[in-house]
Amino acid sequence: MMRNYLWQGAVLVLALSGCEPKKHAEGVYQGYLEGRFLNVAAPVEGQLQDLRVRRGDWVEAGAPLFSLEPEPQTQEVREAEQRVTSAQAKLDDFKKGMRDSELEMLEAELKADRTQLDLANLEYKRSQPLKDSEFVSAHEFDRLRLLVDQRSAQVDHDTAQLATGKLGAREDQIREATADLAAAEAARDRARWFAGEKTQTAPQPAYVQDTLFRVGERVDPGQSVVVLLPAAELRARFFVPQPEINKIKAGQEVTVILDGLPPQKARVGFISTEVEFTPPVIYSPEENHKYVFMVEADFDPAVARTLHPGQPAEVRLTP
Repeated sequence: MMRNYLWQGAVLVLALSGCEPKKHAEGVYQGYLEGRFLNVAAPVEGQLQDLRVRRGDWVEAGAPLFSLEPEPQTQEVREAEQRVTSAQAKLDDFKKGMRDSELEMLEAELKADRTQLDLANLEYKRSQPLKDSEFVSAHEFDRLRLLVDQRSAQVDHDTAQLATGKLGAREDQIREATADLAAAEAARDRARWFAGEKTQTAPQPAYVQDTLFRVGERVDPGQSVVVLLPAAELRARFFVPQPEINKIKAGQEVTVILDGLPPQKARVGFISTEVEFTPPVIYSPEENHKYVFMVEADFDPAVARTLHPGQPAEVRLTP
């Protein structure tokens, strides 16, 4: 990458120094083609398993570039998915309460206790007239009355237990289980993202400038594997003398002249706000033409993919 900037800077120096002793034609400016490269890397480490492109290839957006070995991320995804399944089952169990078989058992117990209560009530009612005629002792009468109270309390207990079983777990338990499920899902999504990052694709149509690793080599997190030059990132960079900079507007059409090619159209996309100069600098009105502003013009992507960064260019304002 540094080599590109060095020789492109050399082209700039030569172009500017070559123009130093003489005035240029108005509306005609010297420059070169500049490309901004895109380094594609994976945020995880791994052995390079598959390299799908070579230097000089053209790739469309979404085209696979390279893949790293899938482990251990694939195993981490499986484990995370199992934890989500377990957390979901726990939450579902809390929400639905007891199982059908457990509820049926509680209903049977309630039915039996109600029968016992009916029998106790029947005996107690029969004993009331017998107590007055002293055929039933006071002790036996009190026992039957207490038995009715006991059976009634048992029925109330069974009724409450059955209602609780149908309601499911307490609200605090359900909230805790819901939070556990959300945490498990977040961990699963994170594991899936890292696993997916083992394979990288082209983010936009681009020229493959270089490949930096070979299959089988170890790649650290964030290390560039493929260097791309997107078509949208190649532009004409030229330099406008200070007296003429106000003639250039953003969006203005210009004509770019390149060796061996017909004139190409481009549009001004950037005008620097900082002035540069061509040495030597003499601070006087007569030397104002040596102050220049950098301007960049963008090509149509279909045109840009046929061009090469570093080419000397002559840029003319379109009448």
